[in-house]
Amino acid sequence: MCNMKFSIILINYNTFAVTCDCLRDIYSSNWDWDFEVILVDNASVECDPEEFKRLFPLINLIKNSENSGFARGNNLGIKIATGEYLLILNTDTINLRDGVAKCIQYMDMHKQEKDLAGVGCKILSLDGSMQRSAFDYRTGLKSVLLSNSIFSFTASKLGLSKYRKNGYMEAMHEKEHSIQAMLGAFMLLRREVVEKVKPFDPDFFMYCEEIELCYRIVDNGYRLMYTPDANIIHLGGVSSANTNQWEYNNRQNFLSVLLLIFKQHGYFGVFIFNVLYIVNFMTNIFLMPFRGEGAKINHTHFMNGTKYSLKYQKVMLKYFKPSFGSSKFPFKLSIVEEIAKSA
Repeated sequence: MCNMKFSIILINYNTFAVTCDCLRDIYSSNWDWDFEVILVDNASVECDPEEFKRLFPLINLIKNSENSGFARGNNLGIKIATGEYLLILNTDTINLRDGVAKCIQYMDMHKQEKDLAGVGCKILSLDGSMQRSAFDYRTGLKSVLLSNSIFSFTASKLGLSKYRKNGYMEAMHEKEHSIQAMLGAFMLLRREVVEKVKPFDPDFFMYCEEIELCYRIVDNGYRLMYTPDANIIHLGGVSSANTNQWEYNNRQNFLSVLLLIFKQHGYFGVFIFNVLYIVNFMTNIFLMPFRGEGAKINHTHFMNGTKYSLKYQKVMLKYFKPSFGSSKFPFKLSIVEEIAKSA
């Protein structure tokens, strides 16, 4: 019998002040259950991670020797977690008391439903606006296809791309429903399910790792739910506040999307991804003069990011496989660039 109700796993990387705010919020929440906090410091240079232990002596502090990313960092915490539930939580989250409590209560209320693996909640920005935190569709090749102007227009007319419309997404975030994936800023999962399907795929460095885990959970016959009755605040973008860091993270995101497609569809999926890029490029170049300024910017951003990820696909195909945890290192931008430079 598990006595610890839930384990909160946090990853810190040079965000000392924000992480401390999150920890204060956690320990002032006065929940009715026993819980533990596992803080993984990903080799921060901002300050000595022991300072966290001095300020919050109850935390379980793991000092990682390198910045191994979100997936591997969380896996270190999951490995020692003892709670019935795992709460994967970003350090830039606050106002957690009611949101966490309602999600725990939701899982307990459906405890007899053994196929229920986890629940996500409504995630708000500091100004109260809603963030997209639950997804009832799957991303990947379909998303790449819908980046083509002609396919996107046709799909929209046929009602096949409704999830891209803000009205649809806002409506879905106002009702309880089953989902395909949830945002990694807040994920409440049954620990036994995560142990059965394996935790985060360590091949991912940052971005898409939570999506890949959710897909694996669902593909193994479990359900993920979203409830609008619980909410938290997610500040967002704390570790990418400057322009250079934003650009780095953006490029890393496109690498992770390519890896996600590889994990879902294998070598054939990567081939189709290349074909779609060529088709999208030719189609959108032709239509560019007829598009609005905003559409031009979005298209250029997407195509440049895709082109950048394809630049390093040879590294991915050489060192990674579609299977779980196939490489000794994560698909990290700086590592990939170094390998490509020395090749």
